[in-house]
Amino acid sequence: MHILCDTSSILLLIRIAPEMFIDEQYECCTLREISDELFKSQKFKQRYPWRGNYKNKIKCLASQRVNNPNVKFYYDIISRLNETGTTNNCNGRFFSLSKVDMKLLACALANGFKLSTGDQGIKDFACQEFFNIFKGHVSALEMINLWLRKKFIEWNDACHDYITDWVRQHEHPQPEEQKKIFEKLTGRKYPGS
Repeated sequence: MHILCDTSSILLLIRIAPEMFIDEQYECCTLREISDELFKSQKFKQRYPWRGNYKNKIKCLASQRVNNPNVKFYYDIISRLNETGTTNNCNGRFFSLSKVDMKLLACALANGFKLSTGDQGIKDFACQEFFNIFKGHVSALEMINLWLRKKFIEWNDACHDYITDWVRQHEHPQPEEQKKIFEKLTGRKYPGS
């Protein structure tokens, strides 16, 4: 399962696979806080006015999976590490995770989910502090490639227009390796490459 916390990735992926949070085969979930940000944030209202069309398609992770003792256990550890000033070994700066970041990571760790985020700080923190249990992270393009391989989606002009528009909005750069896989799977050049 993948827990999606990067709002811009959700805004791309939900147009390509509107059932991604409803149909379990897509292996996607998110938290109420992320859904709220998508629909209440002014920046998304202006940049993505169509997002309201998908509000009924976002099913959040069940409360028993968010509020279980394991999530609380990991949240407490993450919170203490964050408060005491844990240094990022990649850049030498202190990590600074928000409450939502900590909750997402705690849910991912407690439930064995991969994390989909464009936030390098969360990825670095999870890999550094929980290297033995963190299941890893996936990019938006990696999710698309996974769905293409499993034949959950068919790549067409509309999908390509969605990803082209997303790239034009200067969203998170996608891994070069995933761009090559995408081009092999779709027979189309990744936009902006």
